[in-house]
Amino acid sequence: MPIELSSAEISLAEKLSEHVKDACVLVGLKCQKVEPKHFYLTVHRYYGRIQGMTAEADRCIDWCMSKGKLVFNAQRFSNWCAKKAQWDKEEQLKNMEKEKLQSGTVYQKADYARRF
Repeated sequence: MPIELSSAEISLAEKLSEHVKDACVLVGLKCQKVEPKHFYLTVHRYYGRIQGMTAEADRCIDWCMSKGKLVFNAQRFSNWCAKKAQWDKEEQLKNMEKEKLQSGTVYQKADYARRF
């Protein structure tokens, strides 16, 4: 069954493509396979789950430069988004645990004070 993208998702893929091309030229990084069609699957998977995808693209480009990577592509950004979704979920679970300990019993509050 083919993926059906909304007009917002198609627009975001186009914006990501242009943004990545400009950012790579700005920092002197090669970019391959960064046409809008290369971002369709990533946008479809992570649209609504990751806020500020262009900002995440910038962070991914910075990471590439810090690690000495010479080429940026949509696959690398997709892997970055997968990690970002994982980090966000871990942070959310950590915050939920903090809230539970803060508003819990005397023992849970003592545990919160000890841990954080």
